[in-house]
Amino acid sequence: MKQDIYLEQKILSASPEQLISYIYDAAIAGCVKRDFQKTSSALNVLINSLNFDGNEELKEMCSRFYQTYDHMFNLLRKKKYDEVHSHLKEIRHTWSKAMKVY
Repeated sequence: MKQDIYLEQKILSASPEQLISYIYDAAIAGCVKRDFQKTSSALNVLINSLNFDGNEELKEMCSRFYQTYDHMFNLLRKKKYDEVHSHLKEIRHTWSKAMKVY
């Protein structure tokens, strides 16, 4: 119960950048557990967080992320959890450095 309160506070006080990091963490944990549902749910949240309404540069970047996430979905459907895990860890590491969230 106390852990749930801590988690709720952590999420409610997080910046948008931190929330994305938490979603990456959930997807990575799903891969480790070979949990298709958890991993695919996290990938769906990441896809839904993409913003295609900005300038052309932002649209292009979002399109690349979408293609990457779609590729990971295809790997996930083939039960290639280790490959998805590797991609997610790399993206999460880069995201954390770029957004200065750890």
